[in-house]
Amino acid sequence: MSWRAQIKKYATVGIGSALTDFSIYGSLIHFAHLSPEIANLISRPCGGLFSFTFNKVWTFDRKQLSGTHRELGRFGIVWIVSYAVSELLVWLFHIYFVRNPGFPHAFSDSLRHITGVNLHLIEVIPKLCAESLVCIGLFLTHRFWTFRNQ
Repeated sequence: MSWRAQIKKYATVGIGSALTDFSIYGSLIHFAHLSPEIANLISRPCGGLFSFTFNKVWTFDRKQLSGTHRELGRFGIVWIVSYAVSELLVWLFHIYFVRNPGFPHAFSDSLRHITGVNLHLIEVIPKLCAESLVCIGLFLTHRFWTFRNQ
């Protein structure tokens, strides 16, 4: 399969994974009143399970069961590293935006007006920044190591 096709499929799965992750993340902040860091500890694994399943079967066309344990192990290693990096980046970006007087705090309620959910930009932007940085490394690692053809 061509790089272009794989990148398109990976992006589509990534959107689904992100929607899963961000929906749970926002719900945990809004309804359970958890901090962004704790919400990320719970939501990101849910997105990870979505990602493994759909990337294995659809993006990298690995439908056979043989090798699934190896792929799941590799995915787990990559995912744990990316999870730790994501958690660190969410924490660092959250601290930066909270302490940075240049952050547009005046817009912090804009998501509430758009979605009706009391989720502030100060809670969402750190997650968006972190996941954006982690995404590229994940694709390359999965393509060349996790789901490579043997």
